Amino acid sequence: MEDLYHPRLKNNKYDAIVIGSGLGGITTAALFAKSKKKVLVLEKHYEPGGFTHTFKRKDFIWDVGVHYVGQMNKEGAMMRKVFDYVTEDKLKWTSMGEVYDKAIIENDEYSFVCGVENQIAEFIRHFPEEEEAIRKYYTLVGTMGTATAMFFGERSMPAFISNLFGFFLRRKFNRFSDQTTYEALSKLTSNQKLISALCAQCGNYGLPPQQSSFAMQAMIAEHYMDGGNYPIGGSAEIHKTIINSLKKNGGELALKAEVSEVIIKKGKAIGVRLTNGDELFASIIVSDAGASNTFKKLIPPTVQLSEFFSKKLQDTKASVAHICLYVGLNKSDEELNLPKHNIWLYNSYEFDKGFKAFLNEPESEPPLAFISFPSAKDPQWAKDKPGKATIQVICAASYDWVKQWEDTRWQKRGEDYEAFKTRLEKRLLEKLYSVVPQIKGDVVISEISTPLSTKHFSNHPTGEIYGLEHTPARFRIRELRVHTPIKNLYLTGQDLVTVGVGGALFSGVLAASSILKKNYLWNALRYKVSK
Repeated sequence: MEDLYHPRLKNNKYDAIVIGSGLGGITTAALFAKSKKKVLVLEKHYEPGGFTHTFKRKDFIWDVGVHYVGQMNKEGAMMRKVFDYVTEDKLKWTSMGEVYDKAIIENDEYSFVCGVENQIAEFIRHFPEEEEAIRKYYTLVGTMGTATAMFFGERSMPAFISNLFGFFLRRKFNRFSDQTTYEALSKLTSNQKLISALCAQCGNYGLPPQQSSFAMQAMIAEHYMDGGNYPIGGSAEIHKTIINSLKKNGGELALKAEVSEVIIKKGKAIGVRLTNGDELFASIIVSDAGASNTFKKLIPPTVQLSEFFSKKLQDTKASVAHICLYVGLNKSDEELNLPKHNIWLYNSYEFDKGFKAFLNEPESEPPLAFISFPSAKDPQWAKDKPGKATIQVICAASYDWVKQWEDTRWQKRGEDYEAFKTRLEKRLLEKLYSVVPQIKGDVVISEISTPLSTKHFSNHPTGEIYGLEHTPARFRIRELRVHTPIKNLYLTGQDLVTVGVGGALFSGVLAASSILKKNYLWNALRYKVSK
């Protein structure tokens, strides 16, 4: 297997070791390699890429975490420029079209369309008496940019600089983040249907309006303002192109190399110990394993973190887990008339009530099903896999549902577990058939994953997909920053910034810029794409 860990690697001395090959980790590593640093990425599993990886069953391939990305259809957009720079212009994107999301709530249908004025007009069409509130909402969303940049830029600063100037960089953002989404929108309108419709994409960060931070809602709305895009060739192209850049510039990747502990001597991180006992050393250790894993599992118990730091981390909950149904069809997207846009299918406008009830009772009907059509989005699919199509159906889940099987082995969890999965599969297929009934009879593969699958592959303690949950309290945790209390140990990944492809990508840029004291955003903005 290419990139499989070999014991000879322990004979090398590295400038930096990155724990985990999620998007934040490989972005950090690729930027280190561009700066001629000798860097090694260690990945627990046999597939790199974190939630950008794909998996295969027979002739079908599905994404596990990337369903669409905003801002890629604008060449001058900062996120597009960063991807071009990190992948050396090898990652290509395709637009999902004018309509990229549709929300169906109690059979009412709302389209999410490209362009802020077009989106405003779409909501005014549904709620003509709420034009003022709708315009005020999108004005608020539009003011987030500068506040967001200052807030997350502050997280790249060492603690002593943050203590001097951080308050001024955080305060505007915190005016957004300290409110729940529901609180912020209730100041604009009392129309509960409008509030829910505006929040229909809340599954992108895993919390309903009364729990989520308004800053997160606004960032998601702003991120997709110009539409949704998809990587040509599937989501695995994201990590493949970044890893190719990493290797081209002298960096290394080792798979099946699970880190059990960060080696710390005299308060300084000097290396890592693998589960096989091998020790590897570097001047810089960067963790892309998530804040909880880093400080609760990878730091030796003999190393005492401050009580304040430990309590903040302990009190912050993990984000929601999920169930995903993977469907393979024996006809093409064109034959089945499947859309490119995603569908958010809700039972009720009462998002919070439905979310809470379902997490407490897994045998009830899911209040939300997110339906994605990856093969329809990807122009490469029809060339590589003619006459076939793929669909994914996702709903929220609680780790408590599957906790009783956590000590069993992957794919060998017993009949009770399989029966539980079968019941969920049936309900999600019913949801799917309600919006695309034409696929009945053409389903040849139907497979479901649970939070235990996520835990197995991502190593997240409760199978969470979005790291720490995006509540108002999360954005008040100043300890979530590049520099940790341990010298030469640093953080990258979505816990550093926010959920999603954009959050993970920019975490890598922030981490590399802060550690190496180089402005990689400036480098990316100046990068010239080859024609």
